[in-house]
Amino acid sequence: MSERKRVLITGASGNLGSKLSEHLRDRYDLILLDKDPRGNPNIVQADLSQWDPAWVRHFDGVDAVVHLAANPTAYARWEELIGPNIDAVIYVFEACARNGVKRVVYASSNHVMGGYAELQNPYWLTPDLPPRPGLRYVAGGELRDSTAYGACKLFGERVGKCYADMHGLSVIAVRIGWVRKGENRPEDLPPERGPWFRMMWLSNRDFCQLMERAIEADLSIRFAVVNGMSKNLGSRWDLTSTRELLGYEPQDDVTNIGDVRAT
Repeated sequence: MSERKRVLITGASGNLGSKLSEHLRDRYDLILLDKDPRGNPNIVQADLSQWDPAWVRHFDGVDAVVHLAANPTAYARWEELIGPNIDAVIYVFEACARNGVKRVVYASSNHVMGGYAELQNPYWLTPDLPPRPGLRYVAGGELRDSTAYGACKLFGERVGKCYADMHGLSVIAVRIGWVRKGENRPEDLPPERGPWFRMMWLSNRDFCQLMERAIEADLSIRFAVVNGMSKNLGSRWDLTSTRELLGYEPQDDVTNIGDVRAT
């Protein structure tokens, strides 16, 4: 019997990290890091925006890193994003390179392409379409702009490519769709967000499958950017490369209300 892979997850106590950690706990030997462990004794406290050998050592002997840690607020200001969404990305990739990590799964975002929501032309959103970071939307009666957040995520993708080219890492950047906290059921989605948000919905079950497929994908993939959404009827987000490169087979559709629990 082959040894189980060691997988390190950053941002392990957040929305995405907690769901993925629960899904993978019986599949891999997990190392969990987060700036705020939120009382979970299994999570190592680590501020990844500050280079520190104390957390870097946890990357030693790791097969794959899933980098989810970030300020998740899409309308955050630049000064709130530089540390957790830029500096931390560089440090994590450097820690991976120094410790011989083979695969890095980088949590990019749909906000890299958010600017296409405002265009009249209904573009088919493939990963190789020119990036257009930022999305203007109204939430709670307030106009919000995700340009800074989207630009940081695009930066992370390009850092991943640089490390793939320079150090031989196998990097998969996943432009993750809309994963709400908790059960994340279609019937609970706020209707005021409109069709753009619904077409990029990603169920908990599909998110966990997608991340696991990215961890397990062939190491011959040097660098790839893929979309990460459920199979939503009428969606403009192209999942062709996600299916072909990773073997991803989404199960859920935002238009079909049913059991979408992660397994």
